[in-house]
Amino acid sequence: MSEQVAMGIDLGGTTFKVGLLTGEGELLESSSHPTPPDNALAVLGVIETAGKDLLSRHMDRALVGVGIGVPGQVVPETGAIVRCPNLEVMDGVNAGERLAATFGMPAWVANDAFCATLAELRYGAGRGVQNLLLLTLGTGVGGGVVLDNKVRRGPRQLMGEIGHMTIAPGGRRCGCGSFGCLEAMAAKQAMIDMTVERLQSGRPSLIDELTGGDDNAITPRVIAQAAQQGDKVARRVVDQTGHYIGLAICNAILLVDPDLVLIGGGIAATGELLFDAIRRTVKHVGIFAQFDVNKIVPAALGNHAGTYGAGALVWE
Repeated sequence: MSEQVAMGIDLGGTTFKVGLLTGEGELLESSSHPTPPDNALAVLGVIETAGKDLLSRHMDRALVGVGIGVPGQVVPETGAIVRCPNLEVMDGVNAGERLAATFGMPAWVANDAFCATLAELRYGAGRGVQNLLLLTLGTGVGGGVVLDNKVRRGPRQLMGEIGHMTIAPGGRRCGCGSFGCLEAMAAKQAMIDMTVERLQSGRPSLIDELTGGDDNAITPRVIAQAAQQGDKVARRVVDQTGHYIGLAICNAILLVDPDLVLIGGGIAATGELLFDAIRRTVKHVGIFAQFDVNKIVPAALGNHAGTYGAGALVWE
């Protein structure tokens, strides 16, 4: 009898990943591809081609279902995508219905942060944890909540949307239309803008050496590299970013009461300098909660979390 596998699809605004996951949580193979910006049919077309190509290399496996995580609001019961801010061509598209028809198997659709949370709960740093809070830090800021060993989203799929928690009233405008959201203050573009503002004030910085003086070449990775070498401009940006994230965690802890807080995504790769700033804020601001800041730790699955989580939708 052929071994059963689930297909997990992690859809992003610029790239998407497709992988095959066994019931035991082994990611057999995955591939990454550009996401076409043209229209929904083009997006679904390249996803289906990549999925079929992957299956063709694993003919000895039996596909039992398809899961896809998308960067936006969804209706899990129907597979419809409601709103996808970073990939607007997918707004209103029933991805689940289309994928089920293509592969001849049931298909499940969920928010990408939900998938990342499910992945860490079942296969990553959250295994065995009953109550968990996850933050994903990158182009946007996502989140997930685990209560009683189950990922929860609430009746309107809003639970865990920590990126749109207001932590700086009157602050930068967010893509959602509000001002001062965590995503607006601490995501990728916010870090870059904070850095450029400090460089434009005339402060000397290693960042200029790392980028050749090109502000367009500044990324969170460059900022992290400079900060790790003691650069004052970069350290200040990392500290401020960590402070904002810490404030959001303080508030979320009082609502969720987690046993563990996991932080993943590209910005989390900044490392201990960022985590130290987050923990300092939670320690000194979250006085009432008395949360053990040593329980704020990196997520384990890195860039594969979305693929694991989308596949886990099938096994759940």
